[in-house]
Amino acid sequence: MKKTTKYIALSLATYMTLSPLAVKAETNENLDIIPISAPITDKEVQIKDYINYEGKIVEIKNDGDKLSMLIKAEDDEYGLILHINEDVILLNHKAKDFTDKDKLKEGMTITAYYAKHTPMLLSLPGQLTPGVIVVKESEEPSFIKVSGFNEDLVSGENDLKLNISEDTVIVNKDGEKVEKEDIKDKDLIVFYTASTKSIPAQTTPEKIIVIKETLKEEKVEITEITALDKIIIDGKEVKLTNLIYTNDEGIKMIPLRQIAEALGYEVKWNNKARSAELTKGAQYTSIVIGEDNYNFAKMLIKLGTAPEFKDSTSYVPISFLEEVLKLGVEITKEGIINIGL
Repeated sequence: MKKTTKYIALSLATYMTLSPLAVKAETNENLDIIPISAPITDKEVQIKDYINYEGKIVEIKNDGDKLSMLIKAEDDEYGLILHINEDVILLNHKAKDFTDKDKLKEGMTITAYYAKHTPMLLSLPGQLTPGVIVVKESEEPSFIKVSGFNEDLVSGENDLKLNISEDTVIVNKDGEKVEKEDIKDKDLIVFYTASTKSIPAQTTPEKIIVIKETLKEEKVEITEITALDKIIIDGKEVKLTNLIYTNDEGIKMIPLRQIAEALGYEVKWNNKARSAELTKGAQYTSIVIGEDNYNFAKMLIKLGTAPEFKDSTSYVPISFLEEVLKLGVEITKEGIINIGL
């Protein structure tokens, strides 16, 4: 069995009942849905390896091992609820070192970093478990970069290259020393104070913390889908009325409505706007024919292929299932698309 993509995503903590933070997510009536046409800030549009959100801690709910907090940016009416578990890396910006969750206090300014494939509950405010939280306690010039770095130590956004010196401190998330040869193709937290004006900018970091052991996602090109009239969803075969096809760019396109409804989504088509909206509980996304813009957690995602309209049917690239709906997809040895819930 070949896998199209296997994402290593941070787990979403169990949603807790929070006093003013409480959000009921059982029905759409309790949620404000964010349509793709809603105003979106530049911070939300950036689809980096890690997305950052900076704000002040408004409220903290601590039930022993379970800690959640609401943070708000100045221009954000709703903010973001962060669920903190033992896998979240807590850092102090000034000390450039680890800190403890007991030191988090209301009124502190923090920056939360979460991997681009982190599940988010599309409530208002949104809820997620971040990968890294940095407490800001100083205005002194110092920068942090959280990203994947390739074998040349260039960030995933191609905006920063690392030049390691003998003075650069390198540790893992447990504080243990890591050799400089072992930080290539890794997700890193980088502390630095200055960089060149080149593209990418270059810097000699003061400290590096390795987030996880591997950056490269296990991807296999989709070249062996031979069953065009059926798929498998959660172990059950679904016969397709509209066949899967390969577009002019060689991308496998799947019929949106039938597959989405089989996954439990309600699909609404707007003929005038040539758009479709998908809702399932708190989850929401929409597509516009001919526009390579898909939304997830109030962010626009580009898949490199726009939705297409063929034979009175809307089609999206197969990557829509993983990148937007966050589903696991495999290709069986019989050439059938197998979707896991």
